[in-house]
Amino acid sequence: MHSPERTCVICKSKKLKSQLFRIAEKDGEYVLDEKQTIQARGQYVCKEHNCIQRLSKHKKLKVSFEELLKMLNLLKKESKDYLKIFKAMKNSGELSFGINMIFDEIEKIHFIVIANDISEKNNQKLIEKAREKNIPFVHYGEKRQLGEVFGKDEINVIAIKNKKVARGLIE
Repeated sequence: MHSPERTCVICKSKKLKSQLFRIAEKDGEYVLDEKQTIQARGQYVCKEHNCIQRLSKHKKLKVSFEELLKMLNLLKKESKDYLKIFKAMKNSGELSFGINMIFDEIEKIHFIVIANDISEKNNQKLIEKAREKNIPFVHYGEKRQLGEVFGKDEINVIAIKNKKVARGLIE
């Protein structure tokens, strides 16, 4: 079965339609097309804080504060609580954290969670490597929150090495 892919207007990554918000023009304004039924050309944005934040500053797509808020609230409802899952798994040996460790173990990685407040340079490095190796990733939480999982001050990124766990977190 074919799953339709679309490209995020912000980060240009290709994803399944279900992983993106659709924005359509209605009465001269860009609105969130939650049910994806508005008869107009749609634009797609990743269901990630980073892309929504960048959308708020987009020059051509002027999305109202209310619509951005709707997206963030939907994102909050949809997002899994990765922190609770990671805390339960921290001693399992199935998690890696830190950019260098993840790059060293990249062949064993099945899913990557990147902090929202990571530096742009490290964010790009991780995204490029994930795309190159076809590894799904999300932006979630802050470095401080990810660090709390392992009793560290800050952690930029956490990766899952177990294929079944990764699949469960993705779906």
